[in-house]
Amino acid sequence: MACYLFWKWLKRPDWSIAFLTGLGLGLAELTKFTWTVLFALWPAIWFIWWHLPPRVEDARHGWRQIAQFVLILLLAIHIINAGYGFEGSFKRLGDYRFVSRTLAGRTISQDELAGTDNRFRETWLGSVRVPLPSNYLLGIDLQKLEFERKKWSYLAGQWRFGGWWYYYLYAIAVKVPLGVWALGLLTLVVAVGMRHYSPGWRDELLPLAPALAVLIVVSSQTGFNHHVRYILPAFPFAFISMSRVGRAFSRCWGFQCLHLREGDAIARSVRVNQAVAVAAAVALAWSVTSSLSVYPHSLSYFNELAGGPKNGHSHLLDSNIDWGQDLFYLERWLDLHGTGLTGLEYFGTYPPEVAGIRACPVPRLRDRQSLRPTLSARFDGPRPGLYAVSVNSLHGHVIGGWSVSSDYTYFQRFKPVAMAGYSIYIYDITLEEANRVRRELGLPELAAKDGK
Repeated sequence: MACYLFWKWLKRPDWSIAFLTGLGLGLAELTKFTWTVLFALWPAIWFIWWHLPPRVEDARHGWRQIAQFVLILLLAIHIINAGYGFEGSFKRLGDYRFVSRTLAGRTISQDELAGTDNRFRETWLGSVRVPLPSNYLLGIDLQKLEFERKKWSYLAGQWRFGGWWYYYLYAIAVKVPLGVWALGLLTLVVAVGMRHYSPGWRDELLPLAPALAVLIVVSSQTGFNHHVRYILPAFPFAFISMSRVGRAFSRCWGFQCLHLREGDAIARSVRVNQAVAVAAAVALAWSVTSSLSVYPHSLSYFNELAGGPKNGHSHLLDSNIDWGQDLFYLERWLDLHGTGLTGLEYFGTYPPEVAGIRACPVPRLRDRQSLRPTLSARFDGPRPGLYAVSVNSLHGHVIGGWSVSSDYTYFQRFKPVAMAGYSIYIYDITLEEANRVRRELGLPELAAKDGK
């Protein structure tokens, strides 16, 4: 909404539209920190729109546009402050206590829980009043700290302490339906090769610039990569740009085109537009069908190129496939088969008892040196029983972001008997299978009495 109003204001500068644009920008800033990028992006777009050729007539009224643009920014800042109840607004920059290296000027260790600093305190900037709520700025500071400290991240079967600059490019390549990618390719073809599908470079700039800005800003934060959702704000703008191919339906469809002479320029144009319309319809149908084929397990969706949701774990983990959403499907499977679990390793934040599931923890495969003296070695590693294990734990569960546990990766040596959704694997392990894997791992075999 904010960017649409900004586009309307650029095309027809008016005080009433400027007021609505400022309101929209302020509301956008209250939804997600990512949109702070608009405070840098919009001035650049405004400068390009009015000062690069071809010049437009309204560019002569520069001072009026500058005043309206200032109104937009000031009103947006006012809305942000109002959203936070003006708590800590206009606090001196030097009075803040920051934790990120960027704003504190030094690295705050994990053990230094109360450690804070401020790189601006002894500079002239320290006396500047910040026209933002204190918690708004501190929230940005805390998010920056998360990326600076780094965490373990997973991509395509590889763990790394930190992230990859291309993580989100890879993620959308495997998570976005191929039909959407086909629409994007078709959009590029018609934008470059068919002038009547392009509204002009100025209008092209408005949906493309925010999408690229979000992609670049988010990809630049390589402290860790866990969640594809960070890039989702770019998608609406990409969809708006793709929507141009829908114009093919209104430009070409009609029985009158069948009576045009072969070789006629209009006939060729109509047939080209028909081809675009058919391609767009096929791509859209492909996208919808692919998505609905996985419903209601949409969070675990991966496209056909990635091997579908069953192979998604070989590409991405964490909230990209498993956020604890399949616990109730596990409960349905247990009810259907009239059985209970021996052990449950569940990746979620609410108790399994909410779904009526009661189970003991799954046996871990710990390093022999890490076992507590009171813990018997016979409880270490594979044991017979019915187990449900999160796909995240199968590949190494991240603990607090700073360490990776491989306690349950031994389940990869077993074949699951079923799945709850695409995120919880169910294993029915016999004594013979447990001993087979224990031999492979160099663990003592279990006697029959130990397999109860």
